[in-house]
Amino acid sequence: MTGCSVGPKVTFMRVRRFVWVGVLAVLAGSAILYPRIRTMLAPAAADAQQTVPGGDSSHPATPAAGHASPAIAVVTAVARKETVPITRTYVGSVEPIASVAVKPRIDGVVVKEPVSEGQTVKAGDLLFQLDDQTIQASLAKDLAAISRDQATLDQANVDLTRLQTLLSHGDVTQQQVDQQQAAVKVAAGTVASDKAQLQTDQVQLGFTKITAPIAGRIGAISVSPGALIHASDQTALLTITQMAPVRVSFDASERDLAAFRKAFAATPPPAVTVIDADTAKPIATGMLTFIDSSVDASSGTVTLKGEFANADESLWPGAYVRVQAELGAYTGATVVPTAAVQLNDTSSFVFLVKPDATVTRRTVTVADTTGDIAVVSSGLQPGDHVVIEGQLRLIEGSHVKETASATVASSGPAAVSPAASASP
Repeated sequence: MTGCSVGPKVTFMRVRRFVWVGVLAVLAGSAILYPRIRTMLAPAAADAQQTVPGGDSSHPATPAAGHASPAIAVVTAVARKETVPITRTYVGSVEPIASVAVKPRIDGVVVKEPVSEGQTVKAGDLLFQLDDQTIQASLAKDLAAISRDQATLDQANVDLTRLQTLLSHGDVTQQQVDQQQAAVKVAAGTVASDKAQLQTDQVQLGFTKITAPIAGRIGAISVSPGALIHASDQTALLTITQMAPVRVSFDASERDLAAFRKAFAATPPPAVTVIDADTAKPIATGMLTFIDSSVDASSGTVTLKGEFANADESLWPGAYVRVQAELGAYTGATVVPTAAVQLNDTSSFVFLVKPDATVTRRTVTVADTTGDIAVVSSGLQPGDHVVIEGQLRLIEGSHVKETASATVASSGPAAVSPAASASP
């Protein structure tokens, strides 16, 4: 019984000894590490004390002197006053004023083809010559019939004259004279019919020479010499397309219809320019000549056309082109580069550089844009400096270091920057 009671007591004493050893080890380690931890936490505590006056962390403070944020580098442009044309750009297509599909008017065999594909011809130039031997024979037959029937008519007139003389002497009756007069009329009708047949065959002979009805450029030719063609053929022999002048057709929004009508009523009519899709340089300039009489209800657009001289054939029928129409001008408008204008959910705005070299977000109203120029109707004045590069890094009140845009500086006299004008 005594051995059984001593064992648990010894075990308890050993456990307590181990606990005390562990506590002493922890205290010793803390004493060794405490100076190092205090050294590491000292700068953070100093910063917190500097940031929060009086140690109150609920109220942030302004940066201490000498620790201001650096200026943000931006590129700026100067708002200026200009006269800006009111232009609209559309996608249009080139249309020939005239295009003719040439077909035969009689049956025949092609014996001559003096033109080639892509050739430019004038009105009346020979395109095809058909075999005319059959029609020439018909013409000879017509001439012979006219000669024969004309002789019959001449004889009938002589007989009528003789009978009229005999009637005056009472040698013939009036009935004989009347019968002869009818014979003369029949012979005259026969001669007239022969001459009409001759004229018909002469017209048919003309159809053996197929000539150009208009001046223009020849397209693909579907036949060659030796081919038998028919007046009933559905395929055209060739197509001639007038290359100069040409029209350009385009569809404008019905919102622009009133402006187009006003400009169209002026003298001269508004200019229409075809511009290069890549370089935006003008290719050809013409005049607006047509405004459709109704608006397409399905698309809300109205068709307009401009006519171009196209002497150099720079506009090709059927091609799609970019069309720019002028509808007047904004006189004395305030303009800035379009890169300066930013958009949010409710309005347009720019970052305006103030004289103290800080920026403010200014709401503006953009009346129109033309190329890389924005016409601002409210919110800016000529001479204001606006940011055109670096807006993403800006907020209200940001301090900036501006560099003038080279393109803006070259367009007029250099303006003094707001930051420079504020300097003593």
